[in-house]
Amino acid sequence: MTRETVGSASNLSLKQKADKFIKWLLHSDGPVRNWRYIPSHLLLRKLKSESAEMRAYAAEGLGGVGDAYAVAPLINALDDNNSTVRRFAISSLGHIGDVRAIEVIIPFLQDEEADMRCAAAVALGELGLSEDRFSTPPVQIIEALINTITDTDRGVCSAAVVALGRIGNSQAISALNALAESTDSEWIRRYISEALHQIEEQNA
Repeated sequence: MTRETVGSASNLSLKQKADKFIKWLLHSDGPVRNWRYIPSHLLLRKLKSESAEMRAYAAEGLGGVGDAYAVAPLINALDDNNSTVRRFAISSLGHIGDVRAIEVIIPFLQDEEADMRCAAAVALGELGLSEDRFSTPPVQIIEALINTITDTDRGVCSAAVVALGRIGNSQAISALNALAESTDSEWIRRYISEALHQIEEQNA
């Protein structure tokens, strides 16, 4: 075999390796097509950190990435002994929009911390934005949010009202009208007015 032949064989081998590497990069399960895998993997590791600050950072970051593989770990994080971690986990589950989160978030509407109840209301509002919400209304979410619009904390109440408006289900209309008549807050009445307008538009 001549030196030229050896060189050709070597170049062919390198080309084959390069082609194989490129195919792997562009594969549907590869890092280019599935770029979210890398940050998700790193954040999921940080979610197990001994540092509450690091766990909170990871819980918040996973919502921005939006990877469905993070849903189960984030649900587990709802039992974290740090309230900030729990709150960020709730928010991230809302961003991801997986229905598995609905049942585990609803109980947080009764949490003793107003910030936690507010996060739960916002997250449920996002979870209620499914494409088929008009044909199959998210009854659990609607009922939970309707019960929350009478929360003693105005921030929580407003978050629930806004969430109901975004979802746009007509089941909330009577409860919103009743709250508009009973509340002393002009701020809340404005949110109710906007929510009712959104519901009307979405059901026109």
